[in-house]
Amino acid sequence: MLLGPSPTTDIHETLIVLPRGGIHAQGLLHDGPPDQLEALIERVRGPLRAAAAQHNRPIQLSIGHPNGHVERQQITEDGTIHADQDPPTGAHVVDPLWNQGIPEETGLLATVRAAQRAGQWRAAQQAARRATQHLITQHGRDHPYVAMGTELQAYFAAMARDNAAAASLYAEAAVATHRLGGPQEQSRRTLNNAVAAWLHSDRDTSPGGAGFAAAHALIRITPYDHAPLAGLLQRLTRDRA
Repeated sequence: MLLGPSPTTDIHETLIVLPRGGIHAQGLLHDGPPDQLEALIERVRGPLRAAAAQHNRPIQLSIGHPNGHVERQQITEDGTIHADQDPPTGAHVVDPLWNQGIPEETGLLATVRAAQRAGQWRAAQQAARRATQHLITQHGRDHPYVAMGTELQAYFAAMARDNAAAASLYAEAAVATHRLGGPQEQSRRTLNNAVAAWLHSDRDTSPGGAGFAAAHALIRITPYDHAPLAGLLQRLTRDRA
C-alpha cells in the first residue's frame, strides 16, 4: 500500500504470521520456513521504513501470531522499530453522526426499504450499494455514512445467504468504523458478523479473500482478544491444506 501525506491516510499496517510457516501481508502470501520468519517480516517492513522516512511520519505495524498474540510496533521516521505503547485508556469521543445513521430524508434509502419490506434481499443489497456510491460522491470515502452503507450491504447479503459477500463487506465496514473513530462496540459487532459469515460460507482461503481480511481486522480492532484470532488462523491454515 502506498502511503501519502494526507492526514486521513491509514498508517496502521497489519501482518499475519501463519501457523504452518510464512506470513500474510497486504493481500499477499510470503512462504518460508519458521527460521526465516524475521527475514519475511522485514520484506514487508522495509518498504514501510522507506514510506515513514519519505512522508516524515511514523507507521504502526501490528503483527498477529498463531496463538492470537498481537505484537504492536511503531516504525519511526528514521526507520527505527519501537515496541508500540498501549493506546490511551481515556474516554472515546464518538461523532454524533454514528448514532443518527444515514438520514432517511435524503431519499437514498427509499428503494432499499421497499426491497426490504418485500423480502427481496438481493435487490435490497444492490440498492444499498447504489446508495453507498451516492454517499461516497457526496461525502468522500472517509465518512461514517459510507461505513454504515457498507454494513447495510453486508446485512442484506447475509439475508440473501450470500455469506462470502457478507463476510467481505462486514470486514470492510468494521475496519472503516474503527478507523473513522466510530463506536467501539459497533466495529466489534460488525467484525464478529464478518467472522460468522465467513464460517458459514465456502471459507475462501485465498490471499485476497474474506477470511484473511477478517483476520487482519481482528488484529487491528481487537488485538487483546487472542482466542478468536488464533481460531480463525487455524481454520485458514487447515482449510488451505
